[in-house]
Amino acid sequence: MFDYEASRASAVAYWSEQPTDKPYYINGFNGTFAYSDHSLIPQSILNFVIEYFWNDLPETRKNYTSIPLDKINSCLNELWEGPGSMTKLVNIMYDLRQTRLDLAPKDTKDVLKGYQTPTIESNLEVDEAQD
Repeated sequence: MFDYEASRASAVAYWSEQPTDKPYYINGFNGTFAYSDHSLIPQSILNFVIEYFWNDLPETRKNYTSIPLDKINSCLNELWEGPGSMTKLVNIMYDLRQTRLDLAPKDTKDVLKGYQTPTIESNLEVDEAQD
């Protein structure tokens, strides 16, 4: 099972080590957000945005462009406290994700139950595809 707390600790440690004195790095940004296109949002911010607006997204969760840019900019400007704020966004993102997962129905069917899935750590072998 995926360990969200270990993942959070790793992400927070990463962003804590990033420079805050370089304004052209996201962790050093000291201004207001004014994204004019969804494709300009960096992945590190997009992860937060998707989790923050989870209930506003279509069922597939892929079309984040359905979130109005003014809502994204407003949210980020409200939460951003200047350089070093990526750790804050990461913590909020993991809190939101944990809350969402805790509220998810527990009676969902595991479609992969009973299937052996090879991983890097396992010794399972995959049959070669036959032509």
